[in-house]
Amino acid sequence: MAIELVEAKAPAFLKGAVYGDAGSGKTYTAALVLSQFIKEYVPDSRLVMLDTEGGAGFVAPMVKKITGKELLVLTATSFPELRDFLKLCAEEQHVGLIDSATHPWRTLCEDFLDAKRERVKGAGGNPQTTRMSLNDWAPVKEVWNKGFSDPFKFLPAHLFYCGRCGDTWEMVKDDEGNETLEKTGTKMKIEKESAYEPSLLWEMFRQANPAYNPRGETTGPQWIHRAIIVKDRAGVIGGYADDPDIAFFRPHIEFLVGGTHATPTENPPHVFEQGEGPNWATIKRRRNAVLETIKDELLLAHPSTSAADKKAKVALLRMAFDQDVNWTDLEGDETKYPVHILDGGLKQLRTIIREQANG
Repeated sequence: MAIELVEAKAPAFLKGAVYGDAGSGKTYTAALVLSQFIKEYVPDSRLVMLDTEGGAGFVAPMVKKITGKELLVLTATSFPELRDFLKLCAEEQHVGLIDSATHPWRTLCEDFLDAKRERVKGAGGNPQTTRMSLNDWAPVKEVWNKGFSDPFKFLPAHLFYCGRCGDTWEMVKDDEGNETLEKTGTKMKIEKESAYEPSLLWEMFRQANPAYNPRGETTGPQWIHRAIIVKDRAGVIGGYADDPDIAFFRPHIEFLVGGTHATPTENPPHVFEQGEGPNWATIKRRRNAVLETIKDELLLAHPSTSAADKKAKVALLRMAFDQDVNWTDLEGDETKYPVHILDGGLKQLRTIIREQANG
């Protein structure tokens, strides 16, 4: 394929994310910064919000005051609604805020588990004991990446998302070599690779304001909401800010002004051939089932272990498959003896056995 190299430029769209514990100020800060961003940089746009926690109404007055426009909201928790929300932001040139992305990720996992339980129930198993296995995460992540991660990165829209905070744990050895599980940090409660997608990522903390006096002798707030930069791909901001607004993030935003929106190649050539059909595990089960049936038919026709019966079984196999064949090749050579060849041989074997029985 012919490829073309172009000069690299700053991205054209703001892609950010914030996570933190309850009450840390992530929703308020994200809505504040995006409202100020709209007022100063994209005044023809408006802020829209995918609200999974019922918090849109609390920030709506602030959004209206700053942007002069009502906050538009979609109250939803499902993954398909998240996917459609992203598309709408790009189509209508809205600035999008997802609060939070944790809920659609959880519902996607729950949907997969519900479907798995139905399959187990249909096969006669116990759906109540069915859980997600290690092999289940690959298809779930594939759906998440195609429906959220890739659109978030490449859709031509300014997008932010919030996420709940989770802990990271590691096995730590002490001086005597004993291992214990210890908390080593925090992360967003979402598919673990999603934190790589935003170009700007920060964590929010709530801490007591030392100047606050509950007797009312001071006018300062009770809490300080601190934003700590986790990632700035432009490399122009770092550290932290208390109760931040757009001023703290402005160097990153200014880096994007005049940028160029880049997207991957549409319809790239496939490395592997595309097709439909059963997976390899299903094919292997079918082969084994046919082989067992062939073995049973030979045993029914010649049940003893005498030399004569062994010789008769070999002769039947060779007649059924119209060639010199032994059981080891039949069982082990999956390329030479695929399922349809085994099925044909089984039918031929039954015909030969029936003819011999009828004399």
